[in-house]
Amino acid sequence: MFLKKSRLKPYSLKRFKKTVTDEGVTKEGYSDKLEEVRLELWPATSKLQSEIYGERLNDILNANASKDADINVKDGVCIDIKTEVTHRVISKKVYSQHQVLELERVRATRGR
Repeated sequence: MFLKKSRLKPYSLKRFKKTVTDEGVTKEGYSDKLEEVRLELWPATSKLQSEIYGERLNDILNANASKDADINVKDGVCIDIKTEVTHRVISKKVYSQHQVLELERVRATRGR
């Protein structure tokens, strides 16, 4: 399968990072630096995905990206809001010409 360039749209990406406080507490979050990635998005609707994710299926998006795009599992993608992570990468499958990602909506945390 070849990616059709006209279907790819720019989105912001924030890298996943772990930080350790002075007290030794590990915190997970995202970097402040925004990077641009080009993705083709569509909702998760397959029977297999509905069996895997169940009720979470409404929060899952599939995405195509070029093979050379540097995207890792747990990275955050800003889809609904330009500068804030709204989805995180939960699965990455690399093929010969492209890669397929599964993105899950990030829920608001209690600390905000």
